[in-house]
Amino acid sequence: MSERLKRMMGHKEVSVGAMLLGIMLISWLFNPTFLSFENLMDVIKSNAVLGTCAMGMLLIIITGGIDVSIGSQLALVTVLTGQIMNRTGFDNIVLIYLLGIAIGGAVGLLNGLMVSRLGLPPIIATLGMASVIDGFLRYYTNGTWINQLPQRIIDFGLTKFFSFRNLNGSEIGIPVQFLLFALAMLTTWFLIKRTMLGRSIMAMGSNPVSAQRIGLNNRRLTTFAYAFSGMMAGFAAMTYTSIMKSVDPNAFIGYEMNVIGAVVLGGALLTGGSGSVLGTFLGVMLFAFISNGLTLARISTYWQSIIVGGIILLAVSFDMVKLRREERRQTKVDIDMTAQGRGVA
Repeated sequence: MSERLKRMMGHKEVSVGAMLLGIMLISWLFNPTFLSFENLMDVIKSNAVLGTCAMGMLLIIITGGIDVSIGSQLALVTVLTGQIMNRTGFDNIVLIYLLGIAIGGAVGLLNGLMVSRLGLPPIIATLGMASVIDGFLRYYTNGTWINQLPQRIIDFGLTKFFSFRNLNGSEIGIPVQFLLFALAMLTTWFLIKRTMLGRSIMAMGSNPVSAQRIGLNNRRLTTFAYAFSGMMAGFAAMTYTSIMKSVDPNAFIGYEMNVIGAVVLGGALLTGGSGSVLGTFLGVMLFAFISNGLTLARISTYWQSIIVGGIILLAVSFDMVKLRREERRQTKVDIDMTAQGRGVA
């Protein structure tokens, strides 16, 4: 095996892609309709919210942080924008999306300031934020759904591009949520790969001390990562509303575990400094197709949770074992070089 091939096989994206293809093949063998264009589009549409949130969470995990308030942020944005649309009939798609992004960004900014300025551990800061939002939503909505959204919002959620009708008369095409998810991925990729800000966040996540020594402002970078994640959550919340055509304030209980799990499955390390848009996309699709395949196989939702949770635990354990091996190997190299230096002296 050539060195180039070995390096390629060592990339987490390759192993995740191989797992994804394996899951798709197994699911297809159990149910031939699994790989139909209609089912694939439905899976992507159903997981566009998860994928968009994962793009924001990717930046936070790269910094070495975590945000367990994502589900609460989604619920807050859907409830507030849903109430505005329900009571006023406001139906401008662009402006309502911008409003959702602004609300999510504001919550993410508060999370970032608590972590970067007050020095709170990320899990404590975001857990506290989640508790505050959940309490407010319980008081504000009393668990009541918000229905009767403007027809224009409902029609937007049903939009399909390059559509055609199959033999059964059903309309098949690329749902608008697919393009919204693609926009979120493209934005995150451009930020990480093509801007100094994104490169600085990667550098800080890899080695915060060295990043500060070369002049990077770790506090600002951390704050931006959380604010960006909040904006993505706001964007995803509006996508959710376009899919469901109503608002359930309890829809996102425990949702943050799905988001974090998808990013981790894509190869991002919770210790920071590692992760990619491609890997996160593959992680989201792996998460989605596992769930879809289990559903088509008529496996109970309880077992689905157990299986998906087990896969996430295995992925994290594998990454941590690999990381520790690399650390031990690096430590051994450093010791050998030190010993050689003393021998030369």
